Amino acid sequence: MVDTTQSCQRIAGYDLARSIAIFGMIVHHFVIVSAAVQQSSFWLSMLTFLLDGRPAAMFLILAGVGITLRSRRAVESNDAILIEYEAGILWKRGWLLLLLGLLNLLVWPGDILRVYGVSLLLASKLINASNRRLLCVSAFMVTGFVVLLFLLNYEKNWDWTTMTYHQLWTTEGMLRNLFYDGFRAVFPWSGFLFFGMWLGRHDLRNRAAILMCVTIGFAVTLVAEAVSAISVENLLSDPNIEPDRRGEIMAVFGTKSMPPLPLFLMAAGGLAIAIIGISIYVTEAFPHSIVVRSLSLTGQMALTWYFVHIYFGLGMLVMFHAVGNQSMGFAIASGSGFFLFAMFASSFWRNRYQYGPLEWGFRKLSSNSAP
Repeated sequence: MVDTTQSCQRIAGYDLARSIAIFGMIVHHFVIVSAAVQQSSFWLSMLTFLLDGRPAAMFLILAGVGITLRSRRAVESNDAILIEYEAGILWKRGWLLLLLGLLNLLVWPGDILRVYGVSLLLASKLINASNRRLLCVSAFMVTGFVVLLFLLNYEKNWDWTTMTYHQLWTTEGMLRNLFYDGFRAVFPWSGFLFFGMWLGRHDLRNRAAILMCVTIGFAVTLVAEAVSAISVENLLSDPNIEPDRRGEIMAVFGTKSMPPLPLFLMAAGGLAIAIIGISIYVTEAFPHSIVVRSLSLTGQMALTWYFVHIYFGLGMLVMFHAVGNQSMGFAIASGSGFFLFAMFASSFWRNRYQYGPLEWGFRKLSSNSAP
């Protein structure tokens, strides 16, 4: 979501992938807000399932890629001054996103900007870390969450019937929500960002790299989903299992985003890598396509559309009393329509200005003096 790439180093495929993530995020949020709990067709149900947490995973991976791209010159030159300069920018941006996220949390309980903020604060100390260290930190975020799951009750503050988080504005509740049991939390979601920093160090613009991304990405996703489906089916086949136990089995072996356990992380991360590979191929194969360019420009304005879709798009649903009482088809169609509006608006704006409105303000507030 947050674009951390310098414009001179842009790779259009990453912008296209970010645009796809925006689409998934918007549609998923429209479904959450407007759709009533009801049965829908297999394909609509499958689409909403795939949108659960997957866009957030791709946003974080792409944020990590962007950090690597913008700091590449400093890292490759091993220039201490440049490294400190880039780290300082990330440090400022991290605190700014953390503040914006806390303010946004007053309106939108699913805010992810706070997680971005903490992730950038941590990343500012790791921009020149070795590949091995980045992967180890990424793995630590995942294993750390699993350890916390054994130590702390994940459901303590949740009312799952209304998806309400209690005690949020207490010190303990705020820390738990941010680092452990929120809709999206630092453990394990920041692991995607550090993996993205590692991924950004590899040139994915050649055919072999693209094929590897797509093949490995889809393979990891399919394996995770297959293991999940087989495990759930076998474990739930016992008719004597108590209802509470069934819920635990679905949580541990399912691939939903809450709690974000390893099978989900594998499925979401693999799908994100595959889509990134496909996006890079499409932009390389069709560099002059109007549609591809419009999608890429939309991806460059991800921060703007994050706020606009919450306060304008979802706000319109509230204004017209379309909250929790619409069909799944209506929710998906209205979310898709809003994304089309975002595409046209992005093309119009970016043909006149270098950055989106919030991207411009974000850069201004977090800029450092040139080294």
